[in-house]
Amino acid sequence: MWPRLWLVFLTVAIGCGRPTEPSTPVLPVRPLPATKPKFLFPTENRTLLRSGEEINFFAPTGPGRPWSSGAFGCVRNTRTRIHEGIDIRALHRDEQNEPTDLVRAVRDGVVTYINPNVSASNYGKYIVLRHAIEGLQAYSLYAHLSKIREGLKVDQSVTGGDTLGVLGRTTNTRDAISKDRAHLHFEIGLQINTQFDSWFNHWYRGGKNHHGAWNGINLLGLDAADILQQDTAGSFNFTSHISKQPLLCRVRIHQAQLEWAERFPGLVIQAAKNETLPVKAWEVDLNFNAIPIRLKPLFEEGLKKKAGGVRFELLEVNEDVRREHPCSSLVFKKGARWVLTTKGLRALDLLAWRGDK
Repeated sequence: MWPRLWLVFLTVAIGCGRPTEPSTPVLPVRPLPATKPKFLFPTENRTLLRSGEEINFFAPTGPGRPWSSGAFGCVRNTRTRIHEGIDIRALHRDEQNEPTDLVRAVRDGVVTYINPNVSASNYGKYIVLRHAIEGLQAYSLYAHLSKIREGLKVDQSVTGGDTLGVLGRTTNTRDAISKDRAHLHFEIGLQINTQFDSWFNHWYRGGKNHHGAWNGINLLGLDAADILQQDTAGSFNFTSHISKQPLLCRVRIHQAQLEWAERFPGLVIQAAKNETLPVKAWEVDLNFNAIPIRLKPLFEEGLKKKAGGVRFELLEVNEDVRREHPCSSLVFKKGARWVLTTKGLRALDLLAWRGDK
């Protein structure tokens, strides 16, 4: 019996010591180069990126109101009023419960407007930066600031991440912003017309424009939260993001030149190379917030102004988009047909304005 057990032990010992076939080495996976985001977050609050934590990112309009009232779009006054920015909650507070969060530039740009006068705007103290991105001109806006960085001046260049001021609750509205609702109102958008001053004097005779070309009427916001989420998730193309906005309506502008087409050539549908006729008019696709998302030049000789000097024609309306965005007041249904509202006509008049050019 002992010799047999010794044989078993010896066999196992030899088996344990037998060299095995070398396994194929696992090569370390080389990480793909990170895509540099086009937009940084304007404050330290990044809870937007965590599913289910929207309530920790958006500041609602008041107690008992949903977080969505601080988001972008038709979120105010039972969805009849648009909110063109997003309201970002404060994370840090001092002993008096006032916010201390720093507000930073979301990308390289130029300071184009500073409003230090609280009584001059619902936005209180605010800053506008101008950005060049993919050949387009965009703006970012930072409002309700408690402080603006000392020494910050118009036409000053800034780098993404530079401090602009401190998050706050300044405003000239009848109802003050309470301490617990202190937030940054933040926008990313496009300026409609650089000749806004002359248009304002033409449209609002005797009116007072306190903010020049950076008046809110001349600024069209995009969903900044959607942009930040998509940009953080991976490769993000700003031009494509604009052109893929859902179409609310298509209009025809009987005018040879549009400043928008000159400033945003990436949104223009290019004509055939053999087209030599002069441009007679433009077909323009608008999203629900009146942003021209696509423009098509029209060359046909038969596109002269209609009898009576009509400048704008409403060609079609997407009723599903109109239903989804009830705060859009560019068009309305008159009997069986859609027509442009006064606001819609104003938006097109501003878009088509050429000023002294």
